[in-house]
Order: sequence, then structure tokens, then C-alpha cells
Amino acid sequence: MGVSVSRIVKSTSSTSSSMVLKLWYIHYALNLIWAPIFFGYQKFRLGLIISILLVVSLGLIMPLYHAIDPISAYLQVPYLCWLIFATVLNYQFCKLNPMDESDGKNEAMRQAELCKDGKAVYNDVMLQNDLRGLQKDAARYA
Repeated sequence: MGVSVSRIVKSTSSTSSSMVLKLWYIHYALNLIWAPIFFGYQKFRLGLIISILLVVSLGLIMPLYHAIDPISAYLQVPYLCWLIFATVLNYQFCKLNPMDESDGKNEAMRQAELCKDGKAVYNDVMLQNDLRGLQKDAARYA
């Protein structure tokens, strides 16, 4: 990202690259907030939205880069591939960890809360939670 944007800045005057740089700043800000949202706050669906916005914003930036400096655009192709892969993973994570509408938590969050004391031992409460989840799944497929 840095090499590409530096090539754009060097290739143009400040007025002709202002739109490109504004888009890049937005993209970079989204990039910076994704990890804390997804990993820190565990807001997986918000992380998915941000990830989709990252793909879309890079899709808008690349043609603008190409018009100014084609190499800068081509340097973004591996990053675009990574963003698409990460977005698919984020989607699958959301799909496999549905949120319970009653408390806004998924099963992984509930089990993490049970292990907060540092004793990550599978106990009766976890077994009951797992059984409840399996019963819900079985009822859904019955």
C-alpha cells in the first residue's frame, strides 16, 4: 500500500491526486479499524461490513491509480486478493457463529465468558451449552 501511494504522490501534482488520496485515506482508516473491531471488540458482523468496504474502496482506488501510474495499480493486486480471501473468511466466521438474538452473543462468546477465570476446563456448564446448541441444530434439521 505504501509503495503504491508514494508512487502516486510522486507522479502527480497535489491537485490531480487529491481525490485518489482522499479515497486512500478512507481506505487506510478502514484498514486500521478492522482488527480492533473484529478481534478486540469481537464485533464480527461489523468487521464483515468493514471488510466489504475495504474491497469496494480498493476497487475504486485501483482504476484511479492505473490512470496515474499503472505499476501502482498492479502492486495492489496481491493485496486485493488478500482482502477478498479475508472477507470470505470473515463471512464464513459469521455464518458458522450465528448470534443469539436474545443476548447478542454467539456460542464462542458464551464459552469464553465461562473460561474468564483462566481455568479453561471443559465443565458441566459448557457441556450443557453444547447440548443446547446441538438440540437447536437437530430441531432445525428435523
